[in-house]
Amino acid sequence: MNDKKTLRRFIKILFKKNKFISFIAFIIMLLVSTLNLLIPQLTKNILDDAIKFSKINLLIKLIIIYASISILLPLLDIILQYIYSKMKKKVGISLKIKILKHLSKLSGDYYTNIKTGNILSIIEQDTYIIENFGADIVFSLIVDMFTAIIALFFLLKMQFDLLLLVIGIQLLLIVSQSKFTKIIAIKTEEIRNYAGTISNIVQEYVSNIMNIVISKSIFRFFENYIREEKNLIKKCIKLDVIISSNIGIANMLRNLIRISIYGYGGFKIINKQMTIGELIAYQQYTDMLIYPSIRIIRSNTTMQQSLASIKRIFSILDEPITISQNNKGNRCLNDFTGNIQFNKVDFSYEQNIKTIDNIDMQFQKGQVTALVGSSGCGKSTIANLLFRLWDIDRGNIYIDNIPLENYNLRSIRSNISLVTQDVLLFDDSILNNLTLGNKSIDIKEVECVCEKVNIYDFICSLPNKFDTIVGEKGVKLSGGQKQRIYIARALLSNSKIIILDESTSALDNLSQKDILENIRQYLKNRTTIIIAHRLSTIKSADIIYVLNDGKVMEKGNHEELIRKRKYYYSLLNEEKHTKI
Repeated sequence: MNDKKTLRRFIKILFKKNKFISFIAFIIMLLVSTLNLLIPQLTKNILDDAIKFSKINLLIKLIIIYASISILLPLLDIILQYIYSKMKKKVGISLKIKILKHLSKLSGDYYTNIKTGNILSIIEQDTYIIENFGADIVFSLIVDMFTAIIALFFLLKMQFDLLLLVIGIQLLLIVSQSKFTKIIAIKTEEIRNYAGTISNIVQEYVSNIMNIVISKSIFRFFENYIREEKNLIKKCIKLDVIISSNIGIANMLRNLIRISIYGYGGFKIINKQMTIGELIAYQQYTDMLIYPSIRIIRSNTTMQQSLASIKRIFSILDEPITISQNNKGNRCLNDFTGNIQFNKVDFSYEQNIKTIDNIDMQFQKGQVTALVGSSGCGKSTIANLLFRLWDIDRGNIYIDNIPLENYNLRSIRSNISLVTQDVLLFDDSILNNLTLGNKSIDIKEVECVCEKVNIYDFICSLPNKFDTIVGEKGVKLSGGQKQRIYIARALLSNSKIIILDESTSALDNLSQKDILENIRQYLKNRTTIIIAHRLSTIKSADIIYVLNDGKVMEKGNHEELIRKRKYYYSLLNEEKHTKI
């Protein structure tokens, strides 16, 4: 998408929900511009008509008009700033919500390659930058053009030869500003991208601070971080010098224009070709030509700087949604009978490397089905495909004999509780982490489920019990405690499908077995899939699928697979020897 289309698209977003107040702001801004254009004429009339000819009544009248305009202008400016601020914040929040919502719709491919620091930089820094590139910039451009044209008209009418002198110097000013604008825009975009890289480094450090301390990786982080910061400092200093040079040259040329007006204008006054009132008015109109012209040129710099941020925001919003999600037209998962079927399913994360190879599976309501196998055999991929983080390459996944892609995606995901070993806990109370803010869940039910997963006694031992704040990512809890809360959350949900993917990896074998036995009553009306590496924890499963290299090697319950003395049997013996 080219720059013009990008800007048009952003401006459309900017004004889409602010049409009325945008119209009001535009009218007020035109009024402000018109009043400002009247001031030089009032100045000229006060000096040349009222004071020169001692007209007291005219002087009083003109002073009252001048004072009224002087009082009205700041009041109108306050109203404008209120309108602009409201529009900016609405657009900023709207864009943040759009980004966050869009991120939730992307596929697993995007999530696995995402740079969190860059995303955070875009959401916080870039949205803040374009908040300042709001309606006021757009309106200012229009009004500056209007002001400059009217000022030029008055200058032409008053002193044409003096205008030629002004325009000659102003052309130098315009050329210099244009050159500097392009350089500043390029350097700003470089710094913005570089800052995003540094933000990613810092985010990685903060997110993994405990592991970094434990692994003695602090020196490596600081070595990398300080090197990148030094490079950023050099780039920022270079940009600051360029901006200062730009301001210095602009001020010098503006002063040269002012000196030229007073010099040549003073010569004309001496020769009776111009009055003092005309000279002051001419100077004021010259400022109304120069400053709007400079703002128009500099607004291009602001546009270019903001354009870099707008492009970064649209780079996320334009990220294609590869997982089809017709949340209005497709079927909802309401009357779910519980039958899930994988029929000759193939899937690859990378081309020509099959992770899932021609798999046939069935998962039934009320049954606990286990998936076992060595690391990398495709167990977790089964869960990801059912949750539709990725779509399959070949074959079909059916729910109640209807292809998975024919279901409303939101409905599918809201009815699957996927509990992984990467526990997600919020910096909130234990109760809110269990219920996710669902007020309809009864506290008695919460307590009962917590008892079943052996976390109730621990919670009651805490000073604030269920109101205890767990800290960021549950840092105040042990790995096993976090996993128990995570499992309890899944059981308290209304999900029809429960997937436990290594969800008890932080527990010992005895604790795992106890929890799985205790929660059986909560699984009887749900379709339950347990993905396990330790085979001792899934002996009571109704059906066990044994996977290797993305293929189903065998299936059956524990006793049947032992009797076969094949792949499952060898895995079980291998686990026993490993313990010894």
